[in-house]
Amino acid sequence: MITQKKLMNSFSKMNIVHVVLVALCLFSCKSMQKSVDVDMDVIYFENIDEYPLFNNLPAEKGFCEYVVKNTIYPPYAREKGITGRVFVEFIVEKNGSVKNTKVVSRTNRMLKAEALRVVKSSPNWAPGKIDGEPVRIRYTIPFDFRLANVNTTSFSEKVELSEETILLGEIVVMGFGITRSIVPRY
Repeated sequence: MITQKKLMNSFSKMNIVHVVLVALCLFSCKSMQKSVDVDMDVIYFENIDEYPLFNNLPAEKGFCEYVVKNTIYPPYAREKGITGRVFVEFIVEKNGSVKNTKVVSRTNRMLKAEALRVVKSSPNWAPGKIDGEPVRIRYTIPFDFRLANVNTTSFSEKVELSEETILLGEIVVMGFGITRSIVPRY
């Protein structure tokens, strides 16, 4: 025989189960919303309808020309015969700005600083698009600082690049070593 007390306990347990189920549903919906928000900030590197343009030119031409014109071989590095390759990674944002610049190679700090300076000083790009909507795209550009007329030793290092990046053509920054004439003192 079911008493009123047993019936009330049954209803209480059912209400608790319903409350727990509703709470789980709300939390799962909230976490689904977060994953959708994260997907909106995806960085693309494949299946892009329109790649970013720099000064109305493709990045391989426009941005590389900009870099060549604006990169200066650090004088102290040139005097000391310092050479090296610097890989700079950056993101062209949906609004065309350049953000998240970072060096992804080990090399001399002066060479790194110059490469970062040039990339960070970049004016805005025309952003890349997928289905007519602007998207974020990651690029990596290698700077090769070389010296002419100076015997230097160069080494190659394996650089870990992000999987989701577009590698631009290498920029060769040529410096000329300072030659000092030795004048004997009498």
